[in-house]
Amino acid sequence: MLSDFALEPPSDSVGGTLAEGEEEGRLTLSTIHSAKGLEWHTVFLIWAAEGKFPGQYSTVDAAELEEERRLCYVAVTRAKRLLYLSYPIQYYDRSTGPAFGRPSRFVADIDASLLRTMALVEEAF
Repeated sequence: MLSDFALEPPSDSVGGTLAEGEEEGRLTLSTIHSAKGLEWHTVFLIWAAEGKFPGQYSTVDAAELEEERRLCYVAVTRAKRLLYLSYPIQYYDRSTGPAFGRPSRFVADIDASLLRTMALVEEAF
């Protein structure tokens, strides 16, 4: 099922799987490429971390970096009301091991007055 969502445009993938009523809610998984022209109430852009978005290889070539910036613009403009940009503080990279995340340069370019910082904290039970 997830491969169908990843490979097809959201409008094709969710046929017959939508919630019966608005109160039931729904979740649409989409790539940035297949989201062009679509909008949702709330959008979560995950992995907005430097080295991941833009990808580490895209930062070498100026044209590729600008293409990644355009893709970021497409992603953030899909949100009608709420936009969440997230990145991990710490993650495991298969090639380098444990790593610390920092916001994507695209997030860092946004005026800080437009952002509200939030953090998820694990609590011991």
